Amino acid sequence: MATTSSTQNISGLASGIDTSTIIDQLMAIERQPQTRLKTQVSLSAARKSALSDIQTRLKNLQLAAEDLKSVTLWANKQTVEVNDPTKAAVTLSGPAGTGSYQLNIGQLARGSQRWYTYATPSSDDTITFSNGHTTTITAGSDINAAVLAVNSDANAPVYASAVTDAQSGTQYLVFSSRTTGQTASAFTASASSLAEDGSRAVGGLDAQYWVDSGPVKSSSSNVVTDAIPGASITLKGVTTVSGPVAVTVGAPGPDTSNVTAKVKAFVDQYNSTLDFIRSKLDEKKVVNPQTTADQQKGLLRGDTMLEGVLSQLRVSMTNAYAPGNPTTLDQMNEIGVSTGSAFGTLNQDAIEGKLVFDTAKFSSALASDPASVKNLLSGTTGFGQAIDDLLSPTLQAGGTMQSRLSAEDTRQRTLNDQIAAMDVLLQKKQDTLKAQFTAMETALQQSQAQGQWLSGQLAGLANNR
Repeated sequence: MATTSSTQNISGLASGIDTSTIIDQLMAIERQPQTRLKTQVSLSAARKSALSDIQTRLKNLQLAAEDLKSVTLWANKQTVEVNDPTKAAVTLSGPAGTGSYQLNIGQLARGSQRWYTYATPSSDDTITFSNGHTTTITAGSDINAAVLAVNSDANAPVYASAVTDAQSGTQYLVFSSRTTGQTASAFTASASSLAEDGSRAVGGLDAQYWVDSGPVKSSSSNVVTDAIPGASITLKGVTTVSGPVAVTVGAPGPDTSNVTAKVKAFVDQYNSTLDFIRSKLDEKKVVNPQTTADQQKGLLRGDTMLEGVLSQLRVSMTNAYAPGNPTTLDQMNEIGVSTGSAFGTLNQDAIEGKLVFDTAKFSSALASDPASVKNLLSGTTGFGQAIDDLLSPTLQAGGTMQSRLSAEDTRQRTLNDQIAAMDVLLQKKQDTLKAQFTAMETALQQSQAQGQWLSGQLAGLANNR
């Protein structure tokens, strides 16, 4: 008689039954509770992911609110405009007197220039400049190699060019001073391979300029800082024919374009955040879900924490701020940030509380009373601070959102511990089933073998008779 180990699974050798399939089906039933636990883990992970995304959006909204009360945003700045940018470019280097200036440019500064014929040296040659600097020209260098040698020398006082005279065809090595000014740019150059054509020398010039009816000033550079105190001016063209350039310096005040951009950025982030949270709150659960995506729908539907945040944000848009402000400038809708026209057509965006930004209304308010607008947005009792305070309990360390995320982590750890414990039990169950079916097959096999032996004995007795 054949015998087998009790731990070996003999699939239907004696019974003809596919015991392996039966065991798999029985184990599938046994694993159903564990499968439900695994589903709960994936749902918790999906819920945490959605909450993390909402946390990021709310933090971005908080940062956008903090930008509204930034000190640098409201720092006094001045603008400067030039009516003819081809003649001059102006930037402010510090506080400047407000008003309009007439800038006259009689002459631009230029550098000195000297022309030399060039002979290829048979041995290394040295160009010596009047400031004492030297540049080496290696033996056999043609004029283009000499140009490269000079221009590659960062300490050389000149730039070099190879220029061919159109009439004579003579090729010259032309040195142009790297600086400008009548005296500042003056230089000489000498070398055995050079011979100067003095008739072609061009002297440097100082710039000449004056403001309004002031005295004529000179500068070796075309960038001047003493024409209009607080301004750096780059002289670009002579005005003796076209007339003076009008330079207008604005009054000190916040950069209105930057302030407007920050308010728009807040409105955009507010709407984006509201859209995303609302989509999660309104998302319906799927009845009898067939896919993982279906299972993960509606995880935050009707979430009370998120409903509370949206409710507070909506109220914040209608509250009054900055008690010291005029009553006409103590609410956001009075500077152009609202859920739409009070008399306009009611639409879904307005119903959901999404904001619109009336830039024209905001610009008008900022121009007419910048101090009140600043106080409304950035004051200690202003809108920006209120939004920051509103979101802090949710977003701060140990806040509501962190507690929610930590709870999901704890839930997943607990579920995974249960799954691991069930793995041990399921393995034992599977081993038991395999042992039971193996024992059954072994018993059947032994029974069949004994039946065959008995039949053989009986047949032998019959034959002997």
